[in-house]
Amino acid sequence: MLRLVHALERGKNSAMKPPHRAFVALVKAAVYSVRQPQTYQVVTSFPVPQPSTLVGSLACAAALAEGGPAGVLGDEYVERLAESILGILVRATAKPAAPLASSSVTISRVRALEEGSEKVREDIEKGRRISDAMVREYYSGRLALIYVFKDVVEAPRVLSWLYLIGRIGDTESLVSLESVGEASLEPLGYEGQVDTYTPLEWVESYGEGTFSLARLCGEELCAKVVRKREDYEKHSTTYIVPLAEKGSGRERRILEASKVYVRTARGYKIWKVKGAGVEANVVLPEGGRHEQSVR
Repeated sequence: MLRLVHALERGKNSAMKPPHRAFVALVKAAVYSVRQPQTYQVVTSFPVPQPSTLVGSLACAAALAEGGPAGVLGDEYVERLAESILGILVRATAKPAAPLASSSVTISRVRALEEGSEKVREDIEKGRRISDAMVREYYSGRLALIYVFKDVVEAPRVLSWLYLIGRIGDTESLVSLESVGEASLEPLGYEGQVDTYTPLEWVESYGEGTFSLARLCGEELCAKVVRKREDYEKHSTTYIVPLAEKGSGRERRILEASKVYVRTARGYKIWKVKGAGVEANVVLPEGGRHEQSVR
């Protein structure tokens, strides 16, 4: 009888234990730009970093903390590094922690990577112009970056990565960390309000709330070589993005976090993530990482 009671207690504790581990990094950015792949020269930005961008930033930080894959370079190095993160990651998402403001800035870039070092050297020697002006949209504000891992990860290891995140998006998009921490996970059921972007295919129905539908790149894109439009389209899908426009002016608009009421598809559940001074409602697969299909 006593053994049966202990067995039931162990089963009860196991059932109550969340199947994943969540971590949050609260960052502040003076300017950041996450380029929408369909745009060129006059570049618009995603207001909130897409999943592939978040995984790329985390993979870069992990390489700084532990060193990257040995014996490989170039695309293979990036692929192996990203896959080492994807193998233990359930999903990555984000939400504004304060209103986000947009602005357009004209920058001058050096076309060294596109033209090759020999061509650039020759142009410099002959006094030729080697830069090209382009207009790029930027956002500024505070973001909560949310990473949910399989429960096999060690918290100190993940935290060591998060502390080294220094960039979100394009090269000039530097961020500063305000707080980092492991977050609690509380199940909320199969319908309710969600305030983080969610793949449309994870949702059976959606309704009340302020949101938009946008095509974002999934986590797995960070391990792929993207050279053509088809490469991007293959690893992107439609997301429900809960954002509300608070105000707009001649040169900028203000966006803030909002909520949308959803009923999840079979195999998904809403969870409350709470940590590092952030609360968010996130949809997660019940079993583990789920690869998104293309829509």
